[in-house]
Amino acid sequence: MLDPQVLYEDDHVAVIMKPAGIVVNDTHTRFEQTVQSWWKERLAQESQGDLSRWQKFLPENWTDEYGTIEEVFAERGGIVHRLDKETSGVLLLAKHPVSLAALLLQFRHRQTEKKYLCLVHGKFQILEDTIQLPIARSTVQRFKFQVVPEGRAAETAYHVLNFYPQFKIEMLADQLEKVNKKVKLIREHISKGYQGFSLLECWPKTGRTHQLRVHFTHLRHAMVADPLYVGHKRLVLDQLWCPRLFLHAEELSWYELESLQKKTVHAPLPEDLSRALSFLESA
Repeated sequence: MLDPQVLYEDDHVAVIMKPAGIVVNDTHTRFEQTVQSWWKERLAQESQGDLSRWQKFLPENWTDEYGTIEEVFAERGGIVHRLDKETSGVLLLAKHPVSLAALLLQFRHRQTEKKYLCLVHGKFQILEDTIQLPIARSTVQRFKFQVVPEGRAAETAYHVLNFYPQFKIEMLADQLEKVNKKVKLIREHISKGYQGFSLLECWPKTGRTHQLRVHFTHLRHAMVADPLYVGHKRLVLDQLWCPRLFLHAEELSWYELESLQKKTVHAPLPEDLSRALSFLESA
């Protein structure tokens, strides 16, 4: 059963550390537990009291375009935003309809701030920049997205924290020799296919599906162990030392409902990604 770590909680929201491998939203095609189903169960077990007391905090610019706040809350189950299944990190959840409405407006008007940490292939010539490339669903593989002129506007700022030019081929080969007969071939593939790795901080200004993954793949800096965009051969190599997609939602900032003060919550890098990073740092 899903039991995520709660990083922050008050009368209006909770912030959890979403584990990698967990889907956020309920769908008609998935039957495993999601963050949304877990959150609904948790809210049902807690007494919310008289929710009308929060009505005075409903933003004046909220409209019933997509239904009343109660209807929207029932449909979304308190889910304010989402993270990809493979991504870990900060996830903000609303406890009642007014809180959800206020937060949805903050996301729509780009008043929230999100910071991600990711590890990508290759070395950047430009260490700090903003990517402005439109994104749309692929017409060939519908579960993937790509940069296309007719896509929706997407903007990502990034900063290179570190570059790791070396890779411990021999240490990895020694670990594999006991279980893998293709160590020689793997060693050759690593020597030819790896040109170092860059650790990045990223700030998506928009929230398109797979935005960070698509932007960096388009720049030929696919994320380490990305099952969709890195390519099969490189994925096999990546997963020998990094068990899953190296993308982590590290921080999220929003404005609190009552005080209107800015609140920031930080999620530490999970142990599996920390081990992968340590593998590179010790080269």
